[in-house]
Amino acid sequence: MDPAAPNPVTSAPSDNTTLTEVVNGYRDAGYAGDFFAEEDARVRCGSCDSSLPADQFTQYSVRRLEGASDPDDMVAVVATICPHCDARGTLVIGRGPMASGSDGAVMTGMIDRRGDDCALPPDAAPDEVPAV
Repeated sequence: MDPAAPNPVTSAPSDNTTLTEVVNGYRDAGYAGDFFAEEDARVRCGSCDSSLPADQFTQYSVRRLEGASDPDDMVAVVATICPHCDARGTLVIGRGPMASGSDGAVMTGMIDRRGDDCALPPDAAPDEVPAV
């Protein structure tokens, strides 16, 4: 392995990248809105305030994070689009042992279309993938 080569981005990185850096990377790529996991596997759009079932939302990109000092501090940042108002944004959701039941139900319920004709990298924030 070439020590000068950049480390490849994996689907479950354990690094020092902050949640803010990841969310800002998506915002810079046009996913500037906010979404929120709710009970009963629903997602609330911060732009239009609609609350819809998770199975109406699509995962276009998911960046997983683990806390640098606490591996149990796990979240995923999901790039998605509101099916009601077409707002693009991110949903920050808990993963692992500290995730709520709502987080798991929302993540499981969403349609996974990562890598399907989307300009976003499937498992990384847009600014983490070198341009080709």
